[in-house]
Amino acid sequence: MGCLAASATVSRAAELPAGPLANLRSEEFRKRESAQAELLAWARKQPESGMDELLRHSREDDDPEVRQRCLDVLKELVNDEYLETGGEGFLGVQMGNALMLGVPGMQEPSVTIPGDPVRRKVVNVTLVLPDSAAKRAGLQANDQIVQMGDLFWHEGDPGDASTILRERIRRLKPNTKISLKILRDGKLMDIEVKLGRRPLNADMMLFGNQPFDVEAAEQAAKDAYFRRWLEGRNPRK
Repeated sequence: MGCLAASATVSRAAELPAGPLANLRSEEFRKRESAQAELLAWARKQPESGMDELLRHSREDDDPEVRQRCLDVLKELVNDEYLETGGEGFLGVQMGNALMLGVPGMQEPSVTIPGDPVRRKVVNVTLVLPDSAAKRAGLQANDQIVQMGDLFWHEGDPGDASTILRERIRRLKPNTKISLKILRDGKLMDIEVKLGRRPLNADMMLFGNQPFDVEAAEQAAKDAYFRRWLEGRNPRK
């Protein structure tokens, strides 16, 4: 009996609440809007089962407006997931050195750091994007990054420092805090940065001539994440 009761409770909890669902069919626009907001609040309390039911109604309900509003609520839930765990870390700077620019015979720049007897490779910051994590943290063009956390590059070490740094940042989640050591006007500084989320068109904006619209790029990334989420889910049977 206990098992049956528990199963029934789980089943009822997974169903969309009847009141808001019925009000999605109301002839009054305000009731439909209010019902959609109620469904979102309900689903955020139980996102897994809420997503399943919203997905099912978005595909199977006989009312097209109910289908669309359930899809809109579902998108909000997936956006919540995206903001919490989705995407790659993004600093928001253009990194330049001789190797990236393809200058023949040139070596990566290196400097001497107090306390380190071996010269270190540096990553030159050539551009800081507006509204980026780097901009908010105070990074400037012409800064030289010599370390991120415990990651640094000695002269003679294999690999391109800017490529290694970029890939390490991309493996981190958005909102991760990182510490950078930089040289600015010959002075060593520590800067803490809370990473942003890497936009889909980051490379194009960093190395192209188009203006960088962070808000539009972020929305495009959210939309792409939602499309991938839908493609990976089948209607619940």
